[in-house]
Amino acid sequence: MSFCYLEKDKKTFEYFKEYLRHLESSSLSCFILDNQIQVREMCDHLYSNGYTVDDDGAVIEWVKNNAENFRNYLNTIKLVYVVWKCMGNTWDDINWDNFIRIEDNINQLKSTCLDTIF
Repeated sequence: MSFCYLEKDKKTFEYFKEYLRHLESSSLSCFILDNQIQVREMCDHLYSNGYTVDDDGAVIEWVKNNAENFRNYLNTIKLVYVVWKCMGNTWDDINWDNFIRIEDNINQLKSTCLDTIF
């Protein structure tokens, strides 16, 4: 699977805004931002569990257990951005209600449509 169900939470909304800022102001692909977000998420997890980034075993464990699912999460947030952009929205149109409406529709389409995309 390349996508996941998104929860209605502030963190997902903030990541969406990060992608929006990046894609609206840069010609660079999302790979750089994907990596930055994933590293932050991994570091937060490590530190909250008493590890550091120097603990190779903990890093490998996080990657093994979480990296693919986290990338699916980021892919789904980028899909929210694509829909948002195709609707003709601009930075001034960002609000929680619009974000949730798009997120809800994507969640509804996950099993019937998105899961068939390879």
